[in-house]
Amino acid sequence: GYLPAFLPGASSMVEQLDRKCLVILRDGRHLVGILRTFDQFTNLVLQEASERRILVVPKELSESDAADDSGSLPTICYQTDIQLGLFIVRGDNVVLLGEVDDDEQRNEDQIQFVSLEEFEQLEEQEVKRKEESGGDDEPVNWDFDMDLVA
Repeated sequence: GYLPAFLPGASSMVEQLDRKCLVILRDGRHLVGILRTFDQFTNLVLQEASERRILVVPKELSESDAADDSGSLPTICYQTDIQLGLFIVRGDNVVLLGEVDDDEQRNEDQIQFVSLEEFEQLEEQEVKRKEESGGDDEPVNWDFDMDLVA
């Protein structure tokens, strides 16, 4: 049938049905799965769902690596998926939903998929590294337009 260019509210998600989606929840978890259905409250059913855990760490500097124009160090992103199966998500926990393309060949120099055991070892190493450096990592600067703040 006819599908208008803009659908209000939860009905705008109809284009993502039967596609692989990433859902970010209020507690910070990332879920990836095939969106099978949703309702007016944005309650979701994800098939073949998995929790994607992400760890961003600085790359080991070598002679060929250098800071980019912004002065920040290059980083590498490690990811692992924990299989969950069929998953129902309550709508008021959804922060963001979007379609994903899991082409693991892309961005191999920046994103690496690892096993859960390797991921947990990398997490422990990163915690130790932060403790040794005093935990003085730079805070995130969101750089909002301060002239718009009342």
